[in-house]
Amino acid sequence: MIRSLIVFVSAVVLLCPLQVMSNPINMDELLNILYYSVSGNRARDYTMRLWMHEKWSTLPGWNNAVKEIGKIMEERRFDEFRIMKTPADGVTMSGAWTNPIGWDCKQATLEVIDPPNLPDEFRYLCNYVDNPTSLNVWSAPTPPEGIETELVLMESENPDELSSLNAKGKIVLTSGNTRALKRYLDKYGILGYVGDQIESINEDYINANGWMNGWSDIPGGWWMTGYDSKNNFCFSVSRKKADYLRNLLRRGRTVKVRAKIDSRYFTDDHLSYITGVINGSGNDGEEILVNGHINEWGAGDNCTGASSILEAVGTLNDLIETGKLPRPKRTIRVLLGAEMYGSIPYVVENLESLRNNTVAFLHVDSFAENYDLAVTALVIFGNPNCCPSFTDVVFPEIARSYYALFAPTRLWNIEPFRVSTDTYFCEPMIGIPTTRIKMQNGTHRHHNSMDTIDSVDPRTLRELCTLNAAFLYYMANVGYAEFPKLANLTFERGMNIIQDETKKAADNIMKAKDGEVLGNALAEGLERIKYHAGLQTEALASIDRIIAQDKKSAAHKFLKMYQKTIRESGQEMTAHIQKLADEKTKSESITINMPTKKDGPWEKEAATLIPKRFFPVTLFLAEIPSEEWVEVKSSPHWWTATNWAETSYWWCDGKRNLNQIKKLIELEAGIPVKNFDLIKYYKFLEKYNYVEFQ
Repeated sequence: MIRSLIVFVSAVVLLCPLQVMSNPINMDELLNILYYSVSGNRARDYTMRLWMHEKWSTLPGWNNAVKEIGKIMEERRFDEFRIMKTPADGVTMSGAWTNPIGWDCKQATLEVIDPPNLPDEFRYLCNYVDNPTSLNVWSAPTPPEGIETELVLMESENPDELSSLNAKGKIVLTSGNTRALKRYLDKYGILGYVGDQIESINEDYINANGWMNGWSDIPGGWWMTGYDSKNNFCFSVSRKKADYLRNLLRRGRTVKVRAKIDSRYFTDDHLSYITGVINGSGNDGEEILVNGHINEWGAGDNCTGASSILEAVGTLNDLIETGKLPRPKRTIRVLLGAEMYGSIPYVVENLESLRNNTVAFLHVDSFAENYDLAVTALVIFGNPNCCPSFTDVVFPEIARSYYALFAPTRLWNIEPFRVSTDTYFCEPMIGIPTTRIKMQNGTHRHHNSMDTIDSVDPRTLRELCTLNAAFLYYMANVGYAEFPKLANLTFERGMNIIQDETKKAADNIMKAKDGEVLGNALAEGLERIKYHAGLQTEALASIDRIIAQDKKSAAHKFLKMYQKTIRESGQEMTAHIQKLADEKTKSESITINMPTKKDGPWEKEAATLIPKRFFPVTLFLAEIPSEEWVEVKSSPHWWTATNWAETSYWWCDGKRNLNQIKKLIELEAGIPVKNFDLIKYYKFLEKYNYVEFQ
């Protein structure tokens, strides 16, 4: 039935007297031009040029990487580029995030001095110059002669064990999360950790060690700020080395080590980030923004993401300059900086321009590993429900065309939105439709010592560059000529989502064993179908942002037909599941008991609380002592559908009350809010001036 509706509406589109330009973008032609113009080898060279600075994970290294990007932008004749700076003083706020403190390191070593005569593999545990991941970023310095002390074994990952260890003035060997355990070091007088934690998907690398890129005292903390203790250090070793040491300690042997760290903290410098543009031909200031984070250890994560952007945009510029592609209508802007800590200062400084002029945002967080592995596969992430957008169909459509032309057997996938990097530009205070892409890390190199330049495959980079360039050029030109196709793709996606919700509701209704379960399944199904029909009408309306002013009236009339059909389909599907439930009551002789809920004291108070937030992006809470936090046990800075603290914050527009916000986040997560009191949390946020109640 839904398929027939799609066919019907598509037929109506063909008959509709819509005046459309005769030269919409031909994606196959564009992809062919780009595929044979980008260079995976040149992108790999850019990766190496960045990685030689990034791998040290120091503030000077990060700032040098930004300078290197500036050189590349100059070589590729970007129309302009600008290096920007934010204080690395540990106290300056960028939005609701506290800037990091400066850190540098020249050398660090860890060696076993007792028992003597161990094999060199297990005697010389860490050497920062040979393996920069062996030292936790922001580790404190030791005296020049180093520190000689015992190694103490922590058997569990429970911090309570630290209180029973005789570890004062010593170093603890642990398999626990050393970042999370940092805040206990000063409490127990422990000098530091030796850890062999590595992401679970990487455990097949027995000789690899994890890269620890945070050193904070707050729960869920990340980069070091002025609020964190600067007394401790941490080394990272492989599981093989750690198990050798554990065996010695478990047999009752005393293990003494010498730690030497030549590092320093400073607050008189800055963290750099960079932006560069290829100018569009239009004069309305519209831009397409592409971002990749830098300032990470890995050649893959994320030097390849940044280099694929530089090669993609550089190639577009070459093609424009040589007349092989016309200059796009919209400017293409590149933003490269530290994950969150670099992009948020840019957002804060340019918030109004982003809101008013940026049409779409692309984030590239990617590896570029062995092209021949089936698990080296493209993943495309869509927008959250607070930003329904037609852009959810754009990159998938480009990917379909690309793989049909060049790699029909390649795997790729679409996944729901989440924030674990700079993908927050869609949030309502900024409001830019967002697409994130990445290549799956098939060989498990994420945040460990195996993520080196040797793992980067130019063929995978070529694919990334081609896809990036195609999306950017398409979005920089898309307009009224492409409007019918985009509207139809968005409509089809919306109808499929309604169909999926209907199927889920029908399945739940058919599984119900009694009237109460049946009533709950029916009520939920009715609500979710109506909710998603509303989201899809909004996604269709979002196409307005690419339409020139003189064409908007015709476009709106065109869209109303699709939106009407979406709404009618939602109504038809709710009627369908109602009828299905009614038939079930007759065939199984049960009565539908629809859920009823009276407003209690909580709901009545929540109805009076209408929060309006002050800050874009996400909250970190670093400047508030964690013992004063309410309802959150870990910093809420990463958005996931069930992170109630953060998902609810994006809905705080000064118009919705907490009952309405609660319902919205439950609908997106698909589960009720549990063990989290929004009233208590938002009163806490009001106390610390993150929100005000209207």
